[in-house]
Amino acid sequence: MEIIINGQQAYLKKNTSFEYISENPLFTGSDSYTLTITFPLKDCPQNIRIFGHLHRQDVAKNKVVFNCDIRDKEFFKSGSIVITQISEVEVKTQFLEGRSEQNFNDTFDDVYLNQLNLGYPDAEERKPSSITAESAWDTGYPMRKWVPLPWVNNTSGNMQNAVEKDAYGDFKWSSELKTLTFQPYLLHILNKICQVMGYKGHFEEIENSKWKYLIICNTLPAAWAAWNFAVALPHWSLTEFFEELEKLMRGEFSINHKAKTISFQFSHKLASKTRNVHIERVVNKYQVEVSRENKSDYIGSTNLVYADNDDRMWAYKSCQWYIDEHKDEANEYNTLSALLNFAKTQKTCGVETHTSGRRTTTAYSRGYPRGAEAHGLFYAKDVDTYFIFWCYKAELVDTTHLYSQDMDYNWYRYTNRLIPVNQFGRKVVDKDAEDVEMNIVPVWLDYTDEGMGSCIFLECGEMGSAVSWTKETDANGNTTSSSTTSGRETYGDETDYNSGALAQTTTGKAIALGEQEKSDAYFDKIYVGFWMNGNTNVHGGLPHPMVDKVEINDDFSYNSCSYSLRINQAKNDVTLNYIYKIDNKKKYTFSFLSDNIPDPRAVFFIEGSKYVCEKITATFHEDTGKSQLLKGVFYKVI
Repeated sequence: MEIIINGQQAYLKKNTSFEYISENPLFTGSDSYTLTITFPLKDCPQNIRIFGHLHRQDVAKNKVVFNCDIRDKEFFKSGSIVITQISEVEVKTQFLEGRSEQNFNDTFDDVYLNQLNLGYPDAEERKPSSITAESAWDTGYPMRKWVPLPWVNNTSGNMQNAVEKDAYGDFKWSSELKTLTFQPYLLHILNKICQVMGYKGHFEEIENSKWKYLIICNTLPAAWAAWNFAVALPHWSLTEFFEELEKLMRGEFSINHKAKTISFQFSHKLASKTRNVHIERVVNKYQVEVSRENKSDYIGSTNLVYADNDDRMWAYKSCQWYIDEHKDEANEYNTLSALLNFAKTQKTCGVETHTSGRRTTTAYSRGYPRGAEAHGLFYAKDVDTYFIFWCYKAELVDTTHLYSQDMDYNWYRYTNRLIPVNQFGRKVVDKDAEDVEMNIVPVWLDYTDEGMGSCIFLECGEMGSAVSWTKETDANGNTTSSSTTSGRETYGDETDYNSGALAQTTTGKAIALGEQEKSDAYFDKIYVGFWMNGNTNVHGGLPHPMVDKVEINDDFSYNSCSYSLRINQAKNDVTLNYIYKIDNKKKYTFSFLSDNIPDPRAVFFIEGSKYVCEKITATFHEDTGKSQLLKGVFYKVI
């Protein structure tokens, strides 16, 4: 066995051994590491040349890290070795490899997403005259790295990137629009992060998948002059950002801080490269843990749930509890088209006119009559989606005066939409399992004027300080300082000037209100959707990203998309082929003989049963190298 540290061979303490642990990242997010490896210093000049001049203070701070290779016959691992303790006699270390090495390195822990310089389209590109609306929307990634879609700041109600229709019904920028704002593609942001940090990005798997079309919709009003994409992003460390992306895209970022590379692979593709392992030579088996709780750290044993995305309709879009209770009562249709044909007959309610002979009577109700089918839950089998009718307009049609109470009783005609529900409901593995919250969420899409359809809505809050943004950006839209003074102004001006109230200065009002709490960013989540070269300006509505595979228009036509941000209804989803349902209550430990250490990601077959592996431990001896006797921790697949 050879251990090479910083290009020099190191020597183990005589008659010692160490344990090498290979973990399945789907349990802990780690790869391989060792427990303590001890190297002698006294009477060992070879080790003194490697370790002899270390400062104990640096060791205490975990700052002493060396490159390290471990080789024993067919076994080879390359990573880092960390000094955990040192004396005049010996040095104690730990070897880290792969994601274990990545998790230990804190380079990205103190680098914050919204403090980077991620650039922005320059002043010329921000002019509406520089490009027509249709051209801006019709060309996608990689020709364009960002797109100027219409969106509404829900705090003020103002539409940004406002458009109007010309005589031919085509969209053009509003005559009052002075400045465009943009939504960047995720791939552009990833590549900019690599550029700023001095890393090389390898994102080919993203470029060849649906995620190529994902745009980040976090945007700030043009009047705020925040010409840096980073300003609209959350105050997350880069470590947090990559972890959130892994949850969304079901993949793994490999960050090599020594080589300065960042790459991405989908978990199901990693699993497909791993062959099943049949353990034939079991030496010992025993069940070490039986738990009453059906829980483990396995990623396939946790519930996934989106954080609230600020959408006023979020309760409808994430209502797994209701579907679980009432799905058996749903009115099922084989096709969405058949359901829409029925829906067209239910567009209005509240007023029913009946004619019998020469007599006409009108019946009024609050919404659909009691017992009407439209009150129910509906399911379209071909799109695997639940729907309900949702009332969005009430028009006064009659008034009845109640003389006994001396009051008017108003009757209305109600107009309804057929809306999908629970598209973004939680993915439930077990009701008692842990919830993992996802903070990259589907963007809020909401209706605008009738006939114009939906567009992006964002809850931007109030501007913190326009002056600070102006000082920190140059004419080309690049920040000149990494420090930003973001944060929402939490006070508003409700002074009744119309009645002669005194007009105090902004500073005076701020002082009078006392110290106000400010956040570190305008948004605490990232809002996303799919944009594919003008995919959703059909039926004359406003262009907007798609977040689900189907959306219904007011005329009961529908827009469809092959991509969706659903996490709950994953029938035949190949991206989930890497996880299994396991019995979390029983953890098995097997000792077995093997010439090689199997990949813990593999599916294991042991004595006729199928298992998922949590970790495998091997022992390396100073004189004989790796032992054939391995110990593994497993959960049975059910």
